[in-house]
Amino acid sequence: MGSSDLKQVKSLQEKVTSMRTSNSASLEVTFGGYSCQGAKAENQDAFALKINQGQSLELKGHIAVIADGVSSANQAAKASQMSVCHFIDEYLATPDTWSVHKSATKVIASLNNWLFSQQVVSDTKGELQQWFSTFSAVILKGNRCHLFHIGDCQVAKVNDDGYQVLTREHATSGGILNRALGAVTHIEIDASTSAMAIGDIIMLSCDGVYQYVKPKHIRALLKSTTDLEQASKAITTLASEQGSLDNLTCLLIKVEQLPSQQFNDLVFHRKQQVIPPALNVGVSLDHFEVLDVLEQTARSHVYLAKDNQAQRLVVLKMPSLNFIDDEEYLANFIKEGWLGEKLSHPSIMQIHPWRMRSQFLYHVCEYVEGQTLAAWLQENPKPSFTKVCAIAEQIVICLRVFQRHDVVHSDIKLDNFMIDEHGRIKLIDFGSCNVGALADEQNNNQHQPQGTISYSAPELFYGQKSSHQSELFSVAVVVYQLLTNRLPYGELSRVEQVPKQFSLWRYRPVTSYRNDLPTWLDMVLSKGLNADPSMRYQHYSEFIGDLNNRNQDNVLLQVKRPLIERDPVKFWQGVSAILMVITLLQLFW
Repeated sequence: MGSSDLKQVKSLQEKVTSMRTSNSASLEVTFGGYSCQGAKAENQDAFALKINQGQSLELKGHIAVIADGVSSANQAAKASQMSVCHFIDEYLATPDTWSVHKSATKVIASLNNWLFSQQVVSDTKGELQQWFSTFSAVILKGNRCHLFHIGDCQVAKVNDDGYQVLTREHATSGGILNRALGAVTHIEIDASTSAMAIGDIIMLSCDGVYQYVKPKHIRALLKSTTDLEQASKAITTLASEQGSLDNLTCLLIKVEQLPSQQFNDLVFHRKQQVIPPALNVGVSLDHFEVLDVLEQTARSHVYLAKDNQAQRLVVLKMPSLNFIDDEEYLANFIKEGWLGEKLSHPSIMQIHPWRMRSQFLYHVCEYVEGQTLAAWLQENPKPSFTKVCAIAEQIVICLRVFQRHDVVHSDIKLDNFMIDEHGRIKLIDFGSCNVGALADEQNNNQHQPQGTISYSAPELFYGQKSSHQSELFSVAVVVYQLLTNRLPYGELSRVEQVPKQFSLWRYRPVTSYRNDLPTWLDMVLSKGLNADPSMRYQHYSEFIGDLNNRNQDNVLLQVKRPLIERDPVKFWQGVSAILMVITLLQLFW
């Protein structure tokens, strides 16, 4: 690196150091729990707690679970123990990119199916094995408490404002339980979230406790001691003294410290790194030697480089200095690197894990040979329909990978895909992605789409969140553009140009630009590009199937639909023209 570059980096380091001080506050809790058989012969309750640290805490949170085996079931104790242990283990094993809600509900559904499958007749006793249990899980992540509840245990939040019950009993007016794990093939889960404040105590208890101890007595006991294990034992003892003949279980978690709002620790620590200045060919950054400048824009700089340690070609991507003070941009840039390390698929560019302690902020990306789809289209302005279909299928493969990881890309366009000489497609940019696991930390107050306006689904301009169905609209835009070198609704560069309601979006037939395309194609594309998401394809497979004419019956039905359904505007224009002719004939006949 040249002397002028070094001076610029040094001044940037001094600026960053003076602007940022360490603030790595994380979610800290204290806890205590107690469970006993009470007046019963067997303890059929179970509880478990998992306190995480570091990245596991940021991605998965702290986990607390309570279960109460259904007394009438002959395997109640095993069911409750299985439920709490299995849930924690399997929840922690879900992909890091999944949201808390998706991870927890998937695991609970799997757990329920397993418990239900155990309903077989025992070979030894000839009894039907019943693995039934109530279940309540609390996941403390970021500044929120996520609850997943089945049955009649109770989760409550206790603080200076009082005793707030966060769950409801799944029981009849007569007190008969009507929802439990293992009892039915499909279990309905109550899922909710609640904000947390420092000093809040989350209390999980079985019906043998909360039905016998009044909230005011619970609050008094919690104020009398800071030892939560002692407090939980005192609460269960009081329940017994008040006449409870059930198992007694109480678990307490107190919020001692909340995390910083700065996305997560990864973002905070990587923001301490310095954005490199624009680099020239021949300059070295860490152990990478710049071989070529691939792109330098107002937003980012991209270089082809040689990794002198691994002896391979890589691509270095770094933010522009224009964004040194833009917290949201930097968070998205860092999120892109984190996500690129998590996703592993031949159709998605890999971002190599960054292990060395560099002072600079940049990504080390897989080198992808080829050109962007935008550049390819300039060289191939009239690609065959078959070729475009093959490209569309590969794009959908990429998006299905994202879908499995609970990620919405949010910026599907030609510039974000590379194509090689064999026609293979690779997605190379994911800086605008919405990641389920980071939902609490991401900016959920976006009033406008994060992606390029001309490719964004109309509903995103009307307050709806990006989804896999809005992605499908963007895929249809790409297909349309590849076939015509035009955009279906014209170039939209400003939000002010966006039509104010669904009915004002006017689809332009693709066959008006090319007469070599099948006549039914506009039926498919107009549905994929329908401004109203309720009228659009609901699944990628439907769109790709119709595009390849695999669903011939569906396509024929579309073609045979009355004109008033296929194109209401043309229908009424035609009716108006006929009426005008009739009127003129009446006047001059």
